[in-house]
Amino acid sequence: MNGVLNIYKERGMTSFQVVASVKRITGIKKVGHTGTLDPEAEGVLPVCVGRATKLVDYIMDGEKIYRASFQFGKISDTLDAFGEVQETGEPLPKLANVTEVLQSFMGTTKQIPPMFSALKVQGKRLYELARDGKEIPREARVIHVSEIHLIDYDESSGEGSFLLCCSKGTYVRSIIDDLGRMLGSGAIMTGLVREATGGFQKDASVTLSRLEQEGVEKYLIGMEEVLKSFPALIVPDVFLNLIVNGVKVKDQRLVSSIKAGHYKGLDGQGKLLGILERTEDILYLKLNLM
Repeated sequence: MNGVLNIYKERGMTSFQVVASVKRITGIKKVGHTGTLDPEAEGVLPVCVGRATKLVDYIMDGEKIYRASFQFGKISDTLDAFGEVQETGEPLPKLANVTEVLQSFMGTTKQIPPMFSALKVQGKRLYELARDGKEIPREARVIHVSEIHLIDYDESSGEGSFLLCCSKGTYVRSIIDDLGRMLGSGAIMTGLVREATGGFQKDASVTLSRLEQEGVEKYLIGMEEVLKSFPALIVPDVFLNLIVNGVKVKDQRLVSSIKAGHYKGLDGQGKLLGILERTEDILYLKLNLM
């Protein structure tokens, strides 16, 4: 059993608990998720099974789409509604100002990960240090926001939501905290739904309870389907053993006609080999999925 399950993680579960449940349901030990969702967040969490665990990094690299809810006039140690929340007493911002400032997050910027996060520093999760009352310097990371727009906002309550398309490693809580600071009122995240990640959509996801009731086979997505965005490249039989055994092939009879980039490698019978990379004057099997 090798493939990806597009799991809908429900609120109250950790990503680790989702993986443990998939292991129990499938009976397979080699299982991994493709990017942590906070326990109080929900939404798409692709889980790789068997040899497909090699695809975790490729799926994680894909763009994420979130629907986030927020509340102005409050701050929190965790930057969301699930920590120690305090009222700021500051005036709530107007709709026009929220819309304008939200657009300032577009593009490539740097973001410092929050202390209450699953990021590891020197072998310890940041949230473990934060729970002990410690705060340590964190290195800012490059993030990219390709789309962000307001869905709704109530000026009287300071509550609203927005849609965000962003790169991996983006902390939505931090964006909301920054938004509140820029508008002078403070803000916390009150809810988060991951609508899509790496090509996996919420509409096609399945809850763990349905997965267990209806069977894994119905929802397991094959590795070739997961790699459908990669152009297919059939390796000629004369080069097949070299490629499969990890040789970096420089023979111009093969390499000269192939553009630089990544490919879904297949043999002459259509069997999936893995991910091929053409770089400089070399073609090789970058990721063996056999």
